[in-house]
Amino acid sequence: MKVFIINGSPRKKGNSAFVANSLLEKYPEANLINLNDLTFKGCQSCYSCRKNNTFCVVNDDLKDILPELVDADLLIVISPNYYGFISGQLKLFLDRWYCLKDANRVSKFKNAAKMFFVMTQGAQNRDHASLATNWLKKIAEGFNLKYYAYVIPGCSSENVDMAKMKIDDLKMHLNMFV
Repeated sequence: MKVFIINGSPRKKGNSAFVANSLLEKYPEANLINLNDLTFKGCQSCYSCRKNNTFCVVNDDLKDILPELVDADLLIVISPNYYGFISGQLKLFLDRWYCLKDANRVSKFKNAAKMFFVMTQGAQNRDHASLATNWLKKIAEGFNLKYYAYVIPGCSSENVDMAKMKIDDLKMHLNMFV
């Protein structure tokens, strides 16, 4: 199974990074992408990808990554909750997905591919993540990806205790989804 773990957090030792590294133990062959370590821009709206039915032509760190994503069986996307939404790094990354549809707006992802979204957040109320989880569900469905969201509430910026406490439950949900 081809798995990508996409960490949208800028923090190297935060809750999202802990989750990403814990899931890398579960999927040791997975490709871990720490978005904050990459140099890339958002979509430049040049439409070259759609006009030429190719992948993104912007020459940055995503140029080689984006074409690989379409062969994934499972995308695990992780983000901290920033003001009720995903991180800026993840938003820029997802904007570049424009090239992952062909000229007829058909998804280039393989059939039966899945997206498992994890949001870490300080708020105790899981509903604080609903804007982000519902938005990303629409994005995933637009690419014909089966979607599941898991929110880890009560995370602290000081430690990863809550993420540690929830990691086994998260893995159980992931197992049921896959």
